[in-house]
Amino acid sequence: MNDDQKRSLEDLLDGYFGEELDDAGHLQLSEVLQNSPEARALFWERSQLESQLENWGQRQHGEVIAFPQTPRNQSNRWRPWLTASGWAAAVAMGIGFWANQSAPEEQPVAKTESNEPKSEENSTSTNPPSGNNHAVAYLSQLVDLESEEDFLAGQLLEVGREVVISKGLMELVFFSGAQITIEGPARFTPTSDMEIAFTEGGAQAVVPESAIGFKMVLPDGLVTDYGTSFDVRVIDGKTERIQVIEGEIEVSSEVRKDEARRLLIGDAISIEDTGSLANTEYKPVGFTESIEVLAKRSARARQAAWLEYCRKLDQDESLAVHLSLLPQESGQKVIKNHSQTATAPQSASVISAKWSEGRWPGKPALSFHRPSDRVRIEIPGEFPQATLAAWVRVDGLPRKYNGLFFSEYFSEGETHWQLSSAGEYMFGIRPKDSPPISKFHRAFSGPVLSPWAFGSWRFLATSFDSTTREVVHYVDGREVGRITMEEAIPLRFGRATLGNFHDPYYSNHDESPGLTEEWSFRNWTGAIDEFLLFSRALGSDEIAEIFEAGKVN
Repeated sequence: MNDDQKRSLEDLLDGYFGEELDDAGHLQLSEVLQNSPEARALFWERSQLESQLENWGQRQHGEVIAFPQTPRNQSNRWRPWLTASGWAAAVAMGIGFWANQSAPEEQPVAKTESNEPKSEENSTSTNPPSGNNHAVAYLSQLVDLESEEDFLAGQLLEVGREVVISKGLMELVFFSGAQITIEGPARFTPTSDMEIAFTEGGAQAVVPESAIGFKMVLPDGLVTDYGTSFDVRVIDGKTERIQVIEGEIEVSSEVRKDEARRLLIGDAISIEDTGSLANTEYKPVGFTESIEVLAKRSARARQAAWLEYCRKLDQDESLAVHLSLLPQESGQKVIKNHSQTATAPQSASVISAKWSEGRWPGKPALSFHRPSDRVRIEIPGEFPQATLAAWVRVDGLPRKYNGLFFSEYFSEGETHWQLSSAGEYMFGIRPKDSPPISKFHRAFSGPVLSPWAFGSWRFLATSFDSTTREVVHYVDGREVGRITMEEAIPLRFGRATLGNFHDPYYSNHDESPGLTEEWSFRNWTGAIDEFLLFSRALGSDEIAEIFEAGKVN
């Protein structure tokens, strides 16, 4: 690289880090970095220098209290040893991203005890698939399901993923409109939105007009549907029964593929070892009741057991807030705090949030979608320890900050409990003697909520202990992150907000770059049907017990 090229690169870097580079400049810088190892080395050195200068300035103004072991905005993003092709991809995605990572709450100020915090990828089956697989169906209902994997009503299923259940019922709806109810023990694999490989168990298919031509591939045959409903029973790799409940299907055997046979309503056959299609008696496979009826019955039983559990839970002296959202409260603007603690607030106010169905039929919930949607509650006192827990439905994480629960703004110990757009827990505490716009003590998890499980009810919880400085995050009763803060102070909630963030100084933030809608609007996108706040740090066994007592299925 000659002197003129270096001067040109320096001008481009000045514009980039000064946030003054236009689209043409970004394109030019990208091309230089892709084609020049020397340019990439200079970019890396400059980025480190800029980061150090920014951190130094923040320390001088008291905006940063402590530093993480690996700053978020540098972690694995720019490495001098990347290949040219790696740099090309990184530059294509990364230019313009680096400089936007400095909003007041973006920098974490806590260290993680392990290099890789636990996440859903290690603990549940609801994480994104590997490779290029894509979703073709979702699980609409589950009844008394038993499996080595965790499945959630509402989660997506991708192409090529084998599902094995040992007991219970599972209903999946393909994006074509085909609806399959499966009875365990069973084994199957979605292969497209118009096909399923069914290798074991009982299944009942309902195929509407939009899915005419839907195929069920059996170990020894093939069913092609023409807008109908049918039953199938496969035992030990052999198709014991195929029968038409309504409409018309076509069946062929694996051995005699060219001898397809049409079946009409009331017809029933089995596939012989020779490949012959033998008539048999029409007999229901075993779905004596619809899955809707069974699901409602199971939900009523689980809800009754949960209410009984809550009668004892509400007597816990450490339970400061329990917003149960009982059926008799549906539609109300003021909801009861069911905690029996003498000093607990009596009620909370529903502001704009709409009443909807909760995690069981007949169980109310509050839905949050608009910037005005929220619940306000006054919580007095100081909390050296606390546990925040909520049953939530995540419909999306469209904002940088997606708010679950926030303390009163600008109080010492102000608490932020929220999720990032990447599905990370973001637990923050305002430091002592800090200005209105300042860095918080932060405790991040890794990504723990995946879009593949949006629409499902989840139990989210976070415990905090100011004496040990430890924050522990949980999803569905399982630990997904344990962080020790550099400094921790007792929490104060005051006039707190559930499902949103109240910013009384919006006009001040409006004048600060990056602090407008991103800072002031953090409404939850989804629903909340229960919220609990304890004045102690619950242990992992207690968190798991609450989850087991209140889980959907």
